Amino acid sequence: MKKILLLSLAAVSLSACSTMSFNEDVAIDSMPSGADIIVNGELMGQTPAILSLDTNNVYEIKLAKKGYKDQTVSLASVRTNPLIKFGPLVDLGYYKELTPAPVNESLKPDFLPATKGLNAFGDMASSIVKVDQMRKEGKITPEEHSYMLFQITEFYSK
Repeated sequence: MKKILLLSLAAVSLSACSTMSFNEDVAIDSMPSGADIIVNGELMGQTPAILSLDTNNVYEIKLAKKGYKDQTVSLASVRTNPLIKFGPLVDLGYYKELTPAPVNESLKPDFLPATKGLNAFGDMASSIVKVDQMRKEGKITPEEHSYMLFQITEFYSK
């Protein structure tokens, strides 16, 4: 009877070890802030945020905000220690970290084209007028207005 009880306890303790995992806090931010954070298809909050993620998994993080193009970043585990390690801590992911962490993304206005057209100066002027109108209507904050103007001038000056 004692052997059966001992074997049962050993089995329970080993199964608990196999389900154990290690998490890492990953800071996620965007410019401008307030973008939805969608991790592997599930809404997890808005930027800026700190998420606790399992180091054994791979994650696709999408940042989405109305008026901006969606940005997607993949987080994957990498080994943090090049020395040979073995045992249960390796199997559980103890020597891994998620990269790239932290996640900081600059969102681009959704009205910017993929490339400059033949009338780059005219297109830039109409984009600036559009952003000014959005600010006037209260659709964007003063900070977003400045940020969008910066993105427009950066895009057309290259």
